[in-house]
Amino acid sequence: MSADFDALGASFLEALRVRRCAAATLATRKQSLVTVAAFLAELTIADVREITREHVAAFQRWLVGRNYSEHSRSVHLAGLRAFFAHLERTDAILVNPCAGLVVPRLASRLPRGVLTREEARRILNTPDVQTRTGLRDKAILEVFYSTGLRLAELTRLTVFDVDPKHGFVRVNKGKGGKDRIVPLGSSAANCVREYLAQARAHWSQANRDERALWLGSIAPHGALKTQAIQVMVRHYGQAAGLRITPHLWRHTCATHLVANGANLASVQRLLGHASLETTQLYARVTMGEVKATHEKAHPRSRRHPQA
Repeated sequence: MSADFDALGASFLEALRVRRCAAATLATRKQSLVTVAAFLAELTIADVREITREHVAAFQRWLVGRNYSEHSRSVHLAGLRAFFAHLERTDAILVNPCAGLVVPRLASRLPRGVLTREEARRILNTPDVQTRTGLRDKAILEVFYSTGLRLAELTRLTVFDVDPKHGFVRVNKGKGGKDRIVPLGSSAANCVREYLAQARAHWSQANRDERALWLGSIAPHGALKTQAIQVMVRHYGQAAGLRITPHLWRHTCATHLVANGANLASVQRLLGHASLETTQLYARVTMGEVKATHEKAHPRSRRHPQA
């Protein structure tokens, strides 16, 4: 049986694709394998069956010696552990050298660059809704802001997943393969309704079997791809004088909900977080805003020492 690292690494990544792991997860795991391969090359090890606990410990020291950040070290160790867990499950190895390996838990990092309400409004008002493309883009931006969907989740939406009349979106196979129903705000629902009636209905005439919700504006009007949505979001951000990504809409949606008093458990269900700890990040963002306001306005703060 071959135990070649490169071949088994490719098998591991393919298994992640079959499980429909997020593109970001795949990229991270692939980079971890590249890093591990560089370490093994220095030891002239190509057969994974030769890797021992001592090698895993040496890999940890190797990362430190090359000035990898604490976060990067944690990511690569987690990737190595996941790789060997896969090999153990598929009987590619008899002994797992990562068994019992504890990857340090890092303090969750706060979302950066969350949009203010005014910035969000400015971007949402940028598309030219006198055009079919503008109607579609406006609907996409409004759905991002209203639902906090991940980019992959929004891209996969079909016409059967969105109910603008009752204000709901069904997310199929979200992160972790879980389905969920999320509310759609009235503004987003209205935009989706206009897009369906005035743009998509026209574009879909050539292919009435197309199920994708978001269609390209250029014939043959196929399903809009992930990269196209990324480019579109960045374009409208630049037009509004801001640097944004699709994921920033998710952070912005959650932060604004919490700031307006939304229950954390409800926001957790909306975002599809497995743990409430992840959702609590947005409470920390909100408290940061409160503290900044307090420092600026309170008469006994450091900015008003004479009060």
